[in-house]
Amino acid sequence: MKLKNLFVKIGLCCSFLLLLAFIPKVDDPIDKLIASLQKWTDANPQEKVYLHMDKPYYALGDTVWFKAYVTVGSKHQLSALSGSLYVDLITEQDSLVKSLKLPVITGMAVGDFELGDDLRPGSYRIRAYTKWMRNAGEDYFFDHTFTVGEIANDNIITKVDYQYKDVGNKPVLAATLNYTDDAGKAIADKDVRYMIFINKENVLSRNTKTDAQGHLLINIENDKHVNLSGAYIRTIIEGPNKQAVIRDFPIQASLVQSDVQFFPESGNLVNGLSSHVGFKAVGIDGRGINITGKIVDETNNEVADIETTHAGMGSFLLKPQTGKTYTANVSFADGSTKKITLPKAVDEGYVLSVFQPNKDSVLVRIGASANQVGQSVSFIAQSGGDVIFASPIKIAKATTSIWLEKKSFPTGITQFTIFNNVGDPLNERIAFIRGNDIMKLGIKSDKATYKKKEPITISLNAKDGKGAGTGGTFSMSVIDETKVPMDESAESTIFSNILLTSDLKGYIEKPNYYFTAETEDIDKAVDNLMLTQGYRRFTWKQVTNTVVTKPVFDAETGLGFKISGQVMTLGKKPSPNAVVNLISIKAQITKSVTADADGRFKFDGILLMDSIHFAVIAKSAKNSDNVKIVLDTLPKLRIGINRNLSDVSTNINNTLKTYIENGKKLDDFYEKSGQLDKVQRLKEVRIGARRNRQNAGITPQGMFQVPEVSADKVINVDPDEAGRYITLASYLQGRLQGISIEPDQNGMTQLINMRDRSTPVDLIIDGRKMITADAVSDMLDGSILPEDVAKIEVVKTNQAMVNFLGRPAVLILTRLGYTRKQYNPNVVNIAPKGFNKVREFYSPKYDKPGDADLPDLRTTIYWDPRVKTDASGNSTISFYNADGPGSYKVVVEGINAAGELGRQVYRYTVN
Repeated sequence: MKLKNLFVKIGLCCSFLLLLAFIPKVDDPIDKLIASLQKWTDANPQEKVYLHMDKPYYALGDTVWFKAYVTVGSKHQLSALSGSLYVDLITEQDSLVKSLKLPVITGMAVGDFELGDDLRPGSYRIRAYTKWMRNAGEDYFFDHTFTVGEIANDNIITKVDYQYKDVGNKPVLAATLNYTDDAGKAIADKDVRYMIFINKENVLSRNTKTDAQGHLLINIENDKHVNLSGAYIRTIIEGPNKQAVIRDFPIQASLVQSDVQFFPESGNLVNGLSSHVGFKAVGIDGRGINITGKIVDETNNEVADIETTHAGMGSFLLKPQTGKTYTANVSFADGSTKKITLPKAVDEGYVLSVFQPNKDSVLVRIGASANQVGQSVSFIAQSGGDVIFASPIKIAKATTSIWLEKKSFPTGITQFTIFNNVGDPLNERIAFIRGNDIMKLGIKSDKATYKKKEPITISLNAKDGKGAGTGGTFSMSVIDETKVPMDESAESTIFSNILLTSDLKGYIEKPNYYFTAETEDIDKAVDNLMLTQGYRRFTWKQVTNTVVTKPVFDAETGLGFKISGQVMTLGKKPSPNAVVNLISIKAQITKSVTADADGRFKFDGILLMDSIHFAVIAKSAKNSDNVKIVLDTLPKLRIGINRNLSDVSTNINNTLKTYIENGKKLDDFYEKSGQLDKVQRLKEVRIGARRNRQNAGITPQGMFQVPEVSADKVINVDPDEAGRYITLASYLQGRLQGISIEPDQNGMTQLINMRDRSTPVDLIIDGRKMITADAVSDMLDGSILPEDVAKIEVVKTNQAMVNFLGRPAVLILTRLGYTRKQYNPNVVNIAPKGFNKVREFYSPKYDKPGDADLPDLRTTIYWDPRVKTDASGNSTISFYNADGPGSYKVVVEGINAAGELGRQVYRYTVN
């Protein structure tokens, strides 16, 4: 062992001597590469967002509490780049529930979502991003899927299973749905209506019954190979209280039954060179599956064994030979087999390998074919755009080794690349390096065991990677783990997000598994992930491109916002020196600017802590109203398919059974004791009354109106709910069946027919059709307040009504007394989104006589997003426990000024 360490140290010295011996030259390709990378990194600093949430899953009526950490660069320091954070709550049908805009102060923000009882149980997503992060794309947003159950009496438990089977000599996706009551008894011989939605369109509706076991079999044919990502089955069944129970089942299935792919290390297999080959096997639900098998050559000689180790992944060593071909004979768990041809090996090239044989060093090996010996390559190791090591390498023999000190690497993904003499990348290998830059957190309580509602004091100590006390900012959640059990490997953590998933595209199964311990098996598993998942933050072609592309989205710095645009004549020519006024009576803001020679204007640095309506009014230099304002708008961010669809729960209330039962007990007590304000979800009360056939309270309609029964969909607008939205467009988004609201090529907000985008959809306000795109955009983006709308009718499929209206249409019926604003092109009403208000978590105190008699069955015992340690790394937090007994779980996560991350879990008992 001592001899081995000596060799390692000698190797490290040699590698650094090699670097020191390298004398930079102006025209050397490695200088150009480093300069290009530095220029690209300076122009494209990488922001990341992580949300620490108080619980791993929730029930309707709960509040989702979270703290956001916004970091920048490879060292994950708290970002000063962005001043605003956007957080979206999204349903499993990829519809937006609510969007928050939060101020980012020193790289952090706090917020919450209320899961109101107007929502349905299911799997939800939280997506978080800054405006600057939109340049990198949605793949690098924080995007977390979690389960929401329902606290209700006489609940129906549902689950679904998918598998492929042959029907009439063609593969059909078979969905088996199961219905049981709370006691596990099958709901048999029950009428069910089911609908299949693809791309948010209802493509099939059927009526059927459950069988004696409560099963419902649905065969989904897909002859046209439509992408089923985001598709779902909706069922409606009558509950015990005669109410309609709606359940949605995401179709977690790809177009094939299973898939196995092979990934040669660093690019290609090269004849005569040994390299690792990673492989990944996934089932129809996108999760990894276990396989075994053999690698054989064309004469059926076995050359390697294959067997998955974690999440359907594994690797094997292969040294291909010239003239031979290789096949994987794969066996699946169900007994089926498959033959897969491996990628063909090339005769010339390199193999780049990375090993971590010791805790303090990294070994990089470059294997070269015979004709490459004697050549020189450039070698760069970089993480997050920061160069860790760079040097020209002389390929003097078949294998060249480079030893590097691990302390030079930040924890996370490092990209190793070799280039030819003109700077073109030849091979790339990524590796996950565990450096010495992780905080060590110590948590302890003043006792190990407590009585219910007894006060507790938690002591937190934070040390940096070198073992010294460090100041830092943290968030702390305390939950009753007895009621909220969770597999640690399936949790979303600051490590798994910032260090791993934020840099990789695609779905990663249970990413926190790689941070639950530091063992040989886990290190091997994370390296298999690196072999099969790939690094996609940038390509070297982007970096070395001589044409610098300006980012589309600017960073939102500070707490202000800006409004900019152009004043044009009605003939669509610039109106120079036009006078533009910005007015908000509510905010008491009046500003005026003069446009430049091109009619361009800008209002900047406006502080807005709430969403307030503004009017932008322009007049020409000669004080004429005959001008038009065209505001600068950004492309609206669409809601894409959930990349973590495989995390969606298909057995919701059974998964949350303990949590749901606890909520029922608490609600029952509150109802019986008359404390209805504390009930999470009241029992449904059905009130029957004769429908008033008159549109009472609705503005009289003009010529374009339709009978309510002739509409495809009718929405009676609740003014309190609608008042939570800033614009009519934001309220309508996701509510119009088959119609989306998005900007056209000129940035004008329009109604888009999702089934046939070439067929326009009209907007009709109080019987008057909006003729121009400007008028439609004006109405959707601020001229009509959502709370002023009484009813919305959608006409799409009733051909008689479509012919009467001229084409498909959305009809807006406003409340009586509402005065429609006349469309004036020189006036634009806008409602820029201000910052949402932040609520405080309520932590009860039991310090008065009689307080202890009140039941406290909370699952989130305590939540504090503003924990700070002093310069010595110490902090104390005090709160009261809830009713026991149970195992209480304390989770602390945070970051210090150096960007070092920390997470620690601690448990104590309440009797």
